[in-house]
Amino acid sequence: MLAVIVGAFLLSGCGEELQITAHPVKNVENVKYEDGNLDVYCLTGICQFELSSNQDVDLNVTMHYSESRSFEKIEGVSVTGHGGSTVQMQGGKSFQLSLEANTPPSTIQVVDYYRN
Repeated sequence: MLAVIVGAFLLSGCGEELQITAHPVKNVENVKYEDGNLDVYCLTGICQFELSSNQDVDLNVTMHYSESRSFEKIEGVSVTGHGGSTVQMQGGKSFQLSLEANTPPSTIQVVDYYRN
């Protein structure tokens, strides 16, 4: 299995670099991280992945089928592990999730209502 570190940056010029680790579990083709935003690419509209972080962080997660097509209406987001109670929908294709530093990975499953 492949674990991907999807982003890192220095906070305030000192301290430890933020590292978001994404581990595809089911139907995740790619994950990109930039400035608090996580883009997850899922060809089928039903996918599962694990996320962890070395620092407390709030992530805006946007779901995509491809570079040119985003999810239309997220039917559900299920989180097993830390952060499940922090999920807030941000429209049809995005949600916000908080990760706690150095906790076991949270497993996230996302389903698009209009999936293929």
